[in-house]
Amino acid sequence: MENVSDKINSCIFNNDDRGFMELLNFGLDPNFEGGWPIRLAARQGSYSVVKALVQYGANPHLLSESGASTLQLAVYSGEHWLGDKWDFLLSCCDSSQLADGAAVAIIFQNKAALEKIIKTGRCNTNIPTTLTGKTVEQLAAGYKLSNMLNPSIEAQRNVTPTNSPRRSGQRRTDSRSFLTPRPQQVQRNLSPSVARFFHQTSSQSALTSPRNSMMVLSPTNDRIST
Repeated sequence: MENVSDKINSCIFNNDDRGFMELLNFGLDPNFEGGWPIRLAARQGSYSVVKALVQYGANPHLLSESGASTLQLAVYSGEHWLGDKWDFLLSCCDSSQLADGAAVAIIFQNKAALEKIIKTGRCNTNIPTTLTGKTVEQLAAGYKLSNMLNPSIEAQRNVTPTNSPRRSGQRRTDSRSFLTPRPQQVQRNLSPSVARFFHQTSSQSALTSPRNSMMVLSPTNDRIST
């Protein structure tokens, strides 16, 4: 007989929204086993399952053992970012969580997700992100995407002060002018820790919660510390 974990996996991988709703209606804990179902759904780009779980009380901020959140994995999936399907998830995130999502978008060149995150006006681009220890502004400069941060300038003046210099007169990049690449299509020389973070996460069959604390990259070196 199929157990609960198998049913969850089957519904997510087969995009069986109705089957997943039946599980929830029959009493499935939305934070089942540390919340791996919502992270798995996000990694697969199954926004409807993620939304259903959030509506039933799932915590999208529980982290996997490698430190990945639901938003980070949704960005990493590269799915459905050209529309408004992930807006409900962005609305659940605070400024630092949005910054972590933006870091993933920059590293894996998901420009549509980056634009959506920046357009919330709540992404703090001036704090170190957990993935690399660098700020969103520093990452954007390194990946030559600084022009995409411009739409947030006025909004951030009303959210958080900034001392970082900004360039004016840059044209905003329109996400419709390119297709969002899937992570595996991005040819980047990622640092070993960044590559390990996501490739380890994407190979996990069940995205479990961290045992103690999330794994982050120290700003001073390229090692993963706990």
